[in-house]
Order: sequence, then structure tokens, then C-alpha cells
Amino acid sequence: MILLGRFFQKAKPIEEPDIENSVTDESFLLDIFSPDSIEEGANYLRLGGNYVRTLAVSHFSNQVEAGFLEKLHTMSSNVSVIHHIEPTPSHEMVKALNRAVIEYKTRLQEPRLRPVDQIKLENDLQDAEILLQNLIDGSSEMFVEHMLVHIQADSLDKLNSITHQIKTQMSKSIKLLTPHFRMLEAFQSVLPVRSHKIPEMTYRNFDSESISSLFPFDECEIVSEKGIIKGKNLKTNSIVLVDHDELLNRNEVVIATSGGGKSTYLFGDIMRRWMQGTTIRIVDPKGEFGEKARKLGGEWIKISPMNDNVINPFEIMNATIATDEAGLPLEASLLHQKISRLKTMFTLMYKDLKEQQVAMALLEKVLVEVYRDKGITWDTNFKSKQSSDYPIMKDLYGKIDLLMHTEEQYTPLAGFYQVLYPYVEGSYSKAFNGITNVDLSNDLIVFDLFDLRNEGDLQQVAMYNILTFLWDDVTMDKKKVHQIFVDEAHILSDPKNPLAMEFLASMYKLIRSFSGGVTSATQQVGDFLSAVEGSRNYGEAVILNSVTKLYLPMVQEEMNSIRERTSESFSEEEERLLVIQDADKHQNAGKGIYVVGSKKVHLQVELTPAELKLWDYAWYERKYGV
Repeated sequence: MILLGRFFQKAKPIEEPDIENSVTDESFLLDIFSPDSIEEGANYLRLGGNYVRTLAVSHFSNQVEAGFLEKLHTMSSNVSVIHHIEPTPSHEMVKALNRAVIEYKTRLQEPRLRPVDQIKLENDLQDAEILLQNLIDGSSEMFVEHMLVHIQADSLDKLNSITHQIKTQMSKSIKLLTPHFRMLEAFQSVLPVRSHKIPEMTYRNFDSESISSLFPFDECEIVSEKGIIKGKNLKTNSIVLVDHDELLNRNEVVIATSGGGKSTYLFGDIMRRWMQGTTIRIVDPKGEFGEKARKLGGEWIKISPMNDNVINPFEIMNATIATDEAGLPLEASLLHQKISRLKTMFTLMYKDLKEQQVAMALLEKVLVEVYRDKGITWDTNFKSKQSSDYPIMKDLYGKIDLLMHTEEQYTPLAGFYQVLYPYVEGSYSKAFNGITNVDLSNDLIVFDLFDLRNEGDLQQVAMYNILTFLWDDVTMDKKKVHQIFVDEAHILSDPKNPLAMEFLASMYKLIRSFSGGVTSATQQVGDFLSAVEGSRNYGEAVILNSVTKLYLPMVQEEMNSIRERTSESFSEEEERLLVIQDADKHQNAGKGIYVVGSKKVHLQVELTPAELKLWDYAWYERKYGV
């Protein structure tokens, strides 16, 4: 317990050291960064225990397009691409191009010109004329460009292997030279000191359009200066680091098949956000996170017919009406908001209620009376109200019974009254009928719904009740950063009654205004996307309002559902990574596509040793042999 606490110490704000003040001796600083020895070979350098080689790019293919360096940027080896770029006056290039155009036209008039030479000359002439026209119009500028490729490895054999791989893969696009006996000068040219020692080997002229093709817009990296580590980039072996504070919102969605690595990812993300000071709330239908949270000092709340943890659906937690980013109220009154949510919850309990317009209207009248009996009206000031001041499920049950026996107009509520019995006096009563006794002061709380797994629609009702409770908690304090994790979010989705999923979608839309975010996860994407009302798909709305998304291994049917019902698209390569057969499930677990806005990376979900030890000790023992 103590050991785990040390592993998961939460971050405390500290002042970053000022290097300029802490290090006054310049030579001392250089000693820290410098290798203990340098050995220069004919075509490599040994820097301490590392071997490095710098290659000079002496020539580019005439036909270059954006992304032609993608293979170079996405190599998993330690390879860096360095550019020295300087603007240069265009008038000399205009003169040179003018001469070149005349020469090309002259050569094209030669009587015995071979077809292959004619085609090449025509292409060169066309390129020269286009560039000349752009320079004369002022729509393009000229640059001197020098490109170097720097390779590092822990052995000379590995260095040679990587060098051969690069030269082979890039041979159609660029010509690479090894600066024999000038490797130290080449190495100095890649250092960030604005000094190029071998310019004669790399000198090339580029116009602005051509030089743009060199920039790594294709580079598949997502690395912020700070943030949450999401895993390892499968293509480059670098970490994927996301700063949610800098994004449009903190919302995320995780989609996978069973055994695809969803829960492992959620646990790692929960731990890392929590350690950075985020208040964490977890809705846990599978019962996977409670015990782990308790070991870390968190709160494990089991919602079950067998214990006394109660979240009173009738309690109004907020004292003021929440407003959106524009400062406009989200509801007419707090009581109006609560009654609207209660009516939604009751349609989840009693499926036929949603279509019974008269019964719904009568139910609202009863709810107003139940609150009035407790001294609560549309104009009540809730600042001084305690949990014990609100009605409970038993009060509604008794009020309906009384009204049905005294006023005939309330007989349409007879069916709902029968359905309400288990929640008041029957097997569900401990979870729903009572005063709220859940403490939200802990910054790591798990709401465990595992004991409700075999209780029909009860999990859906409980999950919705918890989410309305947590939403009120979030909106009461804008200073705290909250992240609400909703595992198995498809439980909320029902094609016949989309109201619960609509509430989740509204949380995704509004929670940004309250310094919070929601992470939903599902292993049944078809069900998740089934809550549709008119042209509105609330599962898709959740995905659309998530800046970050993680797609883990899934079967073809699930991929088809995503493609057909959402705006998300995947390349053939991405689909090959995601779509699996059952036999490949274990091998591909934790490998997926992580999306941040318009950027995508191939991700491997990984836990630190301390996280893995807490999450799955048997797995930890197998992996680390302890």
C-alpha cells in the first residue's frame, strides 16, 4: 500500500530551475552535454557509446510532391532530418532560367533527337517556363536549401544496417552521399548552432512551392510540450503526448472490441490525469477500477441491491442555474431541470411511458406536488438546502397511490406505479430509495455497477442517475478540472428511447464550459450508435464532440458501423491495423489509431511498471519476471 502510494504520488507544482542562474560555469555545462570520448572514422563517428553518421543529400528527383519524405520521417530508427534554408535573390535565377529555356528549345529542334530525350527535354522546358513565369510575376521566391540525414545507433553494425535501409528506400527520391573523412564536419552541421560545414555537397536551389514539399506535414507524431502520455507511436517508437488543456475540449471516446485493450488504456489514462491534479469520476459497469482506486486512497462506491450507497434522484445539488460559455442560463429553473431529468429516468424504468402523453403530463403534476410537500417550488432558493430536505422515491410512490385512489384522472399512472415498486420497496430499493449518502470530497471516485449486471435495465437507470448527479457536481465548481469516465457507454443507448444517450451527448457539448471533459468507452459500437432521433444520432454526436479518439482492434462489422453511421474515415493501412479476426485478438490488443483533431498516429497502449503492477499483477510478473 505504501509502496503503491510512492509510485503514484500526485504532481505538486514546483518552480522550474533557471539554468542560467544555476549554472554559471559555461565549461561545466558543456561537460554535462558532451560525450566522454569522440572517435572519428572514415564514414562514422563514435560519441561515447553511440555511433552516428551524417549523410548529405546531393540531389532530388525532378518530380517531388508533398509527403515524398514520409518514409524518412516515419522510420522507427533514430533518424533526424536537418535543413539549412536561406532566401536568395531571384534575379540570378531568372537569368539562368532564361538561358535554360533557350537551350531546351534549341535542342528540341535537333533532327535526330531520340524520343526518350525529347520527352525529358519537354518536361524540363515546361518546368523551367513555369518557374520563370512565377518568378517574373512575383508569385514565387527562391531559396538555397541544404538537407542532411543524421543517423544514430548503439553499434556500428546497426548503424550500417540503418544506412543501407535509408539509401534503399529513398533512392528514387533523393541521392545520399557519405562525406568520407569529413564526418566530424558533417556532425557539426546537424547541431542547432546555424553552422553548415559541408555546403558544397548539399547546395540546391528551390522555389517556394518546391521547398514546401520538404516540410514534414506528413510526419505522424503527436507530441506536446507537456500533457498526458497516451502510449507509444507504432511507426516511430516515440511517445504520444497530448496536452488536453490546449485542445478545443477535453472530451475523448474509446472504441474497441472485447479484449482489444480498452480497459487497460482507460486505467492508464485515469492514473496519469489523476496524478496531474484532475478530479476523476468513473462509471464502472464491469467492476474493474474500484479496488485499484481504493488502494490509491480513492473512493469505491458500489451501487447494489445489497448495500446502502444511495444517490437520491430527487436531490437538487446546484444552488444556482448553470450557464453556458455565453453566460446564458441552461434551464429556466433548477426544479424544471430536475423534473425533466426525472421524467427521462422514469422512461428508462418503464419503457411504455415515453409514448403515453397523458401519463407523462400527470406524472409531471405529481412531481410538482411531491416537491411542494417538501416546501420546494419553482422559486425556491436552494443555497441552504440539505440532502435530507428533498423527497425520495417512496414519497412519489405514496403520492401516486393516494391520487389514484382519490382522483380518477390519475389512473393512467397505474402501469408506472407497478413498475416503481421494485425501486421503492423491492429488490432495487437500497440503490434508489433514500437520502443521498455518497461523499464527493475525494478526487478519485469509482461508481461500481457490477452487481446490477443481471438486473435487466437497472444498469441503464443507475448509470443515468449517476451521470446527472456527476453533472451537477461538475457545474458547481468551474475551478476544478473534472474528467468523467463512462465505461460501457452503450448501456445508455436504446433505439426505442434515445433520451439517456441524448443526455450524454449534451454533457459532451457543454462540459467544456465548466473546465471538464468526458471519456466514453464502448466495446459494442453498433449499440452505441443506435440511439437515433430523427436525423440526430447521439452516439455519433459523442464522437463528433470528442477532439481525441482512440480506435482499438475491432471486427469488420464494427468497422462497417463506424464507416456507415459516422463521418470518421480510415485508410486501407489503418483498417488493416484495426480490423482483426478472433484468433488475432490477443496479439493485436492495445494497438490502434489515436486521433487528435485532424492528426492520426498508430498507437500502442502501454502501462508503466507501477501502473501494470496495480492493474494486473500476473501480467506484471510475466512481463518483468518478478
